[in-house]
Amino acid sequence: MGYSTEFRGELKFTTDLTAKQLGKVKSFLGQDCREHPEWNKQNLTYIDLELLDDFSGLKWDGAEKTYDLVEKVNLIIGELQKEYPEFGLSGKLMAQGEDIEDRWWLQIVNGKAMEVPIEIKGKKLTCPHCGEEFILETES
Repeated sequence: MGYSTEFRGELKFTTDLTAKQLGKVKSFLGQDCREHPEWNKQNLTYIDLELLDDFSGLKWDGAEKTYDLVEKVNLIIGELQKEYPEFGLSGKLMAQGEDIEDRWWLQIVNGKAMEVPIEIKGKKLTCPHCGEEFILETES
């Protein structure tokens, strides 16, 4: 078994996309990077993103075992900008790993996706019944 990370939030397109541009974005979604040597990203696996219902951006598709999403978002940005230099994304996704302290933002900063740490304030507790760990967060 591997490690799972869940993502919440949306990455919005910075401009309205044409049908052709949307088609190009859609051509990346769900693809296995290892099957596309032209992307030069053989160390990456499936692109676990989908279009928002209104086609205004992207969100995590809920896939189990999502890895390296920062690099995959940057792959999409870089490949789309080769043909459409004005293409961009904005926004952030909150990432939550299986470990309660493994929480960070996938955030677009200066046109690129980055992993930005989230400072977790609070006391780490363990449930006496099930052994599950959680953090009792405090207000700043």
